[in-house]
Parts: sequence; C-alpha cells; structure tokens
Amino acid sequence: MFTDKSRKGDLAEKWVALLATWKGAEVFPNINCTGPTDMVLKYNGKLYELDVKMAQRTNTGGWGAATNRVKDPVIPVLVIPLGDICDWKVQWIRNRFPPELTGFWDKPIH
Repeated sequence: MFTDKSRKGDLAEKWVALLATWKGAEVFPNINCTGPTDMVLKYNGKLYELDVKMAQRTNTGGWGAATNRVKDPVIPVLVIPLGDICDWKVQWIRNRFPPELTGFWDKPIH
C-alpha cells in the first residue's frame, strides 16, 4: 500500500492540475516546494491561486485536512483519496471558493 504522506501530497497536486486542465482550465504549477500556492488556475479569463490538501480519515470516519491554514486569496482544494488514483475526488471547501467556480469539478468532460 502506498502510504508516504509527502508523496501522496505530490500526487494530489498533479491530479488536481491534470483534472483542472481536463475541465478546460490552464494550470500554472508552483515549481518551488515552498509558499502558500501550489498552482495558479486560469479559467474564463480569471486567475485563481490554489493550495491542494490531501484529506485524511477523521476520528468520526469522515474526511478532513488542514484547510483552515489556507489564507485568502488562496483557495483550498481538497483531494479525497478513495481507491485508485483515478477514483480520487476533488472538491472545493464550502464557502471558501468564488461562486463562479461552483460545479467546476463536477462539470462534464467533452
């Protein structure tokens, strides 16, 4: 089983970048391992700073991550690692993203 937390986090960032590109956004990754922003997303002519967080199981059986550490204007993105990587879920944190991005991760792929 693949368990190294840092490597899973790296994979989560790559998964978000690939999925966002597939959904029609341009993605500009941070090439440094420091800073509050993992990538910049360009969608419908607007730029958004994203910080990707890998979810972990909570004591109550749900999923959570340290998204409270993400400060505006950076938008937290949660990756829930269910099953194989192609099954991982990507979602915004409620009330922590611009309304124009509602449904972005759910929109159909053409």
